[in-house]
Order: sequence, then structure tokens, then C-alpha cells
Amino acid sequence: MKDTTLKMSPAERAACTILLVESDPAEANHMREALKSLGYTSLSDAPSHHIALEKISGRQFSHILFDAKKNSNYPLKAWLTKVFDIDSRIIALPTSANPSVDDVFDLLVVGARGYLVKPFTFEAVDHAVIQATKGEPISDRVLGARDRNEALVAMMMTSVDRLATVFRQAQQFETAKRALPNAMAALARAADLAHTFAKGGEEGLIESLENFCIKQSNGPATRLGRLRKRLSTTRTADDVNPE
Repeated sequence: MKDTTLKMSPAERAACTILLVESDPAEANHMREALKSLGYTSLSDAPSHHIALEKISGRQFSHILFDAKKNSNYPLKAWLTKVFDIDSRIIALPTSANPSVDDVFDLLVVGARGYLVKPFTFEAVDHAVIQATKGEPISDRVLGARDRNEALVAMMMTSVDRLATVFRQAQQFETAKRALPNAMAALARAADLAHTFAKGGEEGLIESLENFCIKQSNGPATRLGRLRKRLSTTRTADDVNPE
């Protein structure tokens, strides 16, 4: 599901400084041609991941689009971690002809802001760069999750909570009304990621969603609920240990 609510102006595109990490000259030229035609004109190339680290160390880039096929000389997860050690603000977007669900998700957890599947159209490149630049990053709750499905469900429910808040505020404030499309798009993206990366497919995702909701419902959600729980606990203790 593509989010068409996010846009980048010509000035924003021109301000981007993009490093392309691609060992195949033909692929690199195709990507460069696509980006230039879309208005991204400040482009640099690196034929290897090692050289990319050197370039990032010597110059500031806003984006890095990198080949995500497995590299026995430098594991990609460790490489991307090093990229963010050098510059935590960089927007990283992996590209791959045959992306492994596990490998791509590992990169998303590290900090990648999406993925681009080869062969790509110019439209796909534009959408991927815009979403990576302006879309919601993966929730920090992913980092504390015990497994992938728990992380994906947490992302979805965080988006639901944000959308509910914006919708409630939109009943009173015009600014919140304008924020509704982006909040809805964030939920759509979270659902799309969950559908793509869930272990066990749709059934596994639904099971994790059910478990998450059951766990959330076990605790009181309001001050009144917490007070009732404390009073209930106190009454139970008095019944067990009467004076």
C-alpha cells in the first residue's frame, strides 16, 4: 500500500545529498539516472561498502542508498551500525533484487528507513526516498520487543493510538484535521510492514495481535481503574487477614 500523502518539494529534493553504494556499474548508473530525473541532483558513488564508510567519514550526506545483498567481508547489520556511529542523522535505504525478509527486517531494526526492491521504476525510487525521508520511523518499541511479531504488533498499535489521539483532537482543532491523513498513512505503513514481515504469515500476526491485546487489557488503563484495583486488593487482603 503506497502512501501518496507525503510529498517533497523541488527545493527539498535539491537539498538532499545522496551516496549510492553499488558495485554493479549498470545498476549504479540506472539509480543515478532515476534520482536525477526526480530532482535529486547532489549524488556521489561508492563501489563498495568499505569505500562508503570512508566517504561518510569525510563528508556529510543526508541519504545513503546501499546494495543490501549479503557481504561476507562485512556483515550488513554491522556495517549499517557503523554508518550510524559515524552519522546518526543519515537516512539509510537498502536496495536488493532478492531481499530476504529476515535480513531486511534486521536492517529496519538497526535503523534503515524502508527498502527498495530491484528492478525498480522511477516511481518506486521516488516513493521509497520520500517515505524514508518523511515517513514515521520504526517505533522504539521494536528495540525492546522479544520477537519480530511482537515488535510489528507494537508498531501497529502505536500507530492506532496516535491516529485515535489525532482524530479526537480533530474534533476541535483545524491543525489536527490537517494531520489526519499522515496519521492514517502511518497506520497503513505499519500494517503493510506487519503483513510483509510477520513470522507465520497472517495467522502468526493475528495470534500475536490477540496476545498483545489480551496483555494490554489485563492492566487498568485509567486512574480510576488503578484505584479500583488497589481497593479490590485491599479488600481481598482484609478478608484473608481479618483483625
